[in-house]
Amino acid sequence: MDAENLSSNSENIENTGFLILKAFKEKGTKANEVLEWTEIYPFLHQEDEKYHYKDVQKRAEEHLRNQGYAIPDPAGLLLTEVGYRAVQEFDGKDLSQSNAR
Repeated sequence: MDAENLSSNSENIENTGFLILKAFKEKGTKANEVLEWTEIYPFLHQEDEKYHYKDVQKRAEEHLRNQGYAIPDPAGLLLTEVGYRAVQEFDGKDLSQSNAR
């Protein structure tokens, strides 16, 4: 894989994670609540017009889990306490700079 595709893939992972956190915010998900796939997928579909999320969704979920923001659940993704605090700080900025942790 060349450096351009690696960078693009990393950006897609970050962007998809960002969109999932944005979905938590817009849907009003509280800490320890699950946002169901039936709500996540339409949101991603609407927000990512080129559907890049389809290629990196699982890796974006892993990224959110590693950051402590969300945990996979059979019905969707569970927003953690750390993730909830990050989402509350969310104003469209890069959440990798969040102070929630």
